[in-house]
Amino acid sequence: MKKHVLIISHGSRDALANADFKKLVQLYQRKHSNWAVTHAFLEMAEPTIPQALTSLASKTNEIEVLLLFLFAARHVKEHVPEIISDFRKDHPHVKIKLGKPIGPEPKLLKILDERLKKAR
Repeated sequence: MKKHVLIISHGSRDALANADFKKLVQLYQRKHSNWAVTHAFLEMAEPTIPQALTSLASKTNEIEVLLLFLFAARHVKEHVPEIISDFRKDHPHVKIKLGKPIGPEPKLLKILDERLKKAR
């Protein structure tokens, strides 16, 4: 069975920020070409999380959700789980696995060092 992955980001009023997120999702899709990888925004852009989940539920009964949030703040602890809980009420046959936010990942230290070297 094909893996269906939904990557969620906050969303922005800035179209370029949303485009950067979409580009990252496309890169992840290319890395996992045998998966179906899509995206959603918590707010300020579309598709929304419910829209994306509904679309995926028409194709699969198992969705893996990745959160592109750095830390487990209110959106991660409350808002996204509430949206998923509401979705499950109308789609009890769909199994949803919710990943953790990125958090204090040591791999980010390398990225911080690279950004510092390029700082102006």
